[in-house]
Amino acid sequence: MAGNRNSGRKPLPANVHALRGNPSKKSAADLDPGRGEVQVEAKIPPCPAFLTKDARAEWKRIAKDLQVLGLISELDRGELAVYCQAWADWKLAREKITALEEAGFVEVTPSGYKQMSAWMQLANRAEERMRKAGSSFGLNPSARASLGAGTVKQGELFPNEQAETARKYGL
Repeated sequence: MAGNRNSGRKPLPANVHALRGNPSKKSAADLDPGRGEVQVEAKIPPCPAFLTKDARAEWKRIAKDLQVLGLISELDRGELAVYCQAWADWKLAREKITALEEAGFVEVTPSGYKQMSAWMQLANRAEERMRKAGSSFGLNPSARASLGAGTVKQGELFPNEQAETARKYGL
């Protein structure tokens, strides 16, 4: 069966090739930012004012590292906002579940049936959103594996902020 333009793996951006140590051995010309693929400046977008306090704290915690790794631009504001708010929603739901102890997991309906609590349902949905949006930035183990986590790289002679940040996250 013949393939089409949607067949096979999607090509990796040049910055991801660099993070992985260029495993495909592409030439420097092929990895040149001005060639073939649209390049955007790695820049932290402004944090949306409507995010909750916990979501803004998560934004501040992770945005600088994503910039250093070249995995974020101003175009990614919405995706990062979704991740950060999902994280804050998940945190809130987990705190409520912890406070309610066993009642945080299971509720009894008026007819006497047991069902998953509303807080548990909220936590699960927030976790799904968090995982989906976070995988765009390599924020979970499987997404990092697609970025080349665990590959052996040549040592650095001089301090390199991008390499240090990549090592911090196992890239």
